[in-house]
Amino acid sequence: MDYFTTSTFRLSVASLTKKPKEGYSTLVSDVCKALQDMPDNILRDTNDRIKMFEEYRIVKLRVPNTGLKLAKANGFRLIYWVSMKQDIAVLLCVYPKRGPQGRIDISDEEYDRLLIEMIEESSAHSLHQIDIANSCAEITETASLSKE
Repeated sequence: MDYFTTSTFRLSVASLTKKPKEGYSTLVSDVCKALQDMPDNILRDTNDRIKMFEEYRIVKLRVPNTGLKLAKANGFRLIYWVSMKQDIAVLLCVYPKRGPQGRIDISDEEYDRLLIEMIEESSAHSLHQIDIANSCAEITETASLSKE
């Protein structure tokens, strides 16, 4: 599976990991581990689907927060887009359920905004490809989902 990130995802990570005392310092490693441990078919067919279409799905994945020693239920929420036809996933947003920056959920309008942002950034070749096996290190900063 090839993984990409949007600017909203990258900003969320930067904001959450900026203050280590808040307990979000393990966010990147927790997200990478959750994605590495999950087979591609489960990434597509998890029960936490937000929006389902024939060609893609938007999914909310529960990720444990090892920094605060919280299980999946109280850890991070990773929102991602996954293609049903290609081995591509785009990380759209991440937020904690608990802690100083915790949120309960995001609105349907925000899901729509995240999808629009992903499409626009793909068209502008501004998605960043990452390597989840290497602590989500960036591979490229000028990626698009379209085959050229």
